[in-house]
Amino acid sequence: MPTSNQAVRAVITTLRVLETVAELQPAGVSAIARSTDIPKSSVQRCLVTLREAGWLTSSPTDRTQWVLTGRALSVGIHASVELGLREAALSTMQELRDETHETIHLSSYSNDHDLVVVDRLDSDEPVRTWVRLGSKVPMHASCSGRAILAQLPDAEVDRLLSGTLERFSDSTPADRDAVAEDLRSVRELGYATNDCAWRPGVGAVGAALLDPHGRPVGALAISVPVQRYDAERARSLGPLVAGAARRISAGLPRT
Repeated sequence: MPTSNQAVRAVITTLRVLETVAELQPAGVSAIARSTDIPKSSVQRCLVTLREAGWLTSSPTDRTQWVLTGRALSVGIHASVELGLREAALSTMQELRDETHETIHLSSYSNDHDLVVVDRLDSDEPVRTWVRLGSKVPMHASCSGRAILAQLPDAEVDRLLSGTLERFSDSTPADRDAVAEDLRSVRELGYATNDCAWRPGVGAVGAALLDPHGRPVGALAISVPVQRYDAERARSLGPLVAGAARRISAGLPRT
């Protein structure tokens, strides 16, 4: 029988593997072992344990790679619709990634007004964008955030934009009037754009995901390195992300 210290170490090792998958996903055994300095055999045992517990599963596109389940993402990211959101979005995200060859991000908008990245499908290009799953996304500075703001009542927008808005770059809309002006364009186009307003070197287009009641519950975004992003590319990608968001929204469960 393992001692109490051995049992504690085993739990800590398993949690380290879970945290590493959350950071790197999709991740294979070798990548996890390199990142954690845990032997591959131990990593494999932890992965099997976490799969049996419902925290991890194999990637739908590569069975040797591991990703978080909705159960894992629901811990620490308090969004009631998250599992249904990811399930409804996955196939459309894959189609959009394959069509654009760019990274696709799915963000969840929760009742406590946090916008959090909950899923990501990486570009197959050698130069690509990357953001950690679980990252909190600024509402005013991101295309996902502004796509959601455009779907909210004015009073809620005012609450979300109260106080000082952080400036991430010269192109960040850092006051209420600048954001409001942009939201008019977002409502007209059906999608928001972002030219390095949040993350330097990254352009993006995004559209809101709406539940059956018309309430925004998240956003879908195409994220592009500036080497492949300009106004013309944004105009070509915008309708694609807007159409994909409509298809996902149509599949969201009624709560």
